[in-house]
Amino acid sequence: MEEIVEAVSKDPVLMIAAAIGVVLILFVVLVVVVANLRIRTYKNRYRNTHIDNEEKEAQIAALQREVQTLRIRKAQNEQELSQFADTKKRLLDTEEKLVQTQKEMSEIQRTLAQTEAKLENLKESQQNLQQAYDVLKERTEIVNEENSKLRVSNARLLMKLETEERFNTQHKQQQKSTQGEGA
Repeated sequence: MEEIVEAVSKDPVLMIAAAIGVVLILFVVLVVVVANLRIRTYKNRYRNTHIDNEEKEAQIAALQREVQTLRIRKAQNEQELSQFADTKKRLLDTEEKLVQTQKEMSEIQRTLAQTEAKLENLKESQQNLQQAYDVLKERTEIVNEENSKLRVSNARLLMKLETEERFNTQHKQQQKSTQGEGA
């Protein structure tokens, strides 16, 4: 190899040719190295892109699951909202019925208070009438007793009167008969 190097160093044409050969070899090596670097870069980019794509696919799948979960939750919320609307409507109806029932109850309480007042008045009237009845009953009993006594007394008087009338009639008849005999 030393011989070749000496032969090339003595001949300028060979030196230029060797320099061009070395430059060509360096150029080819440079092209191969650059191509190799590019291949590595593209390979790394492909790996990174593939890894990124896998991560993105995983994220997309997770996001799709989350979207599905959100859709389900949205459907549930909409159903709860419709149930809430129904419940709200029933609550309003119930409140109306409650107000109406309270009005009816207050009217019934007023009527009850009036009825209780009337009842109290009637009870007082009944007590007054009962007392008046008791008084009148006692008076009636007293009057009946007096009436019985007076009847008995009247009957005695009538008997006395009848007895006296008979006696007078007999006495008059005796006087007439004594006057008729003396005449």
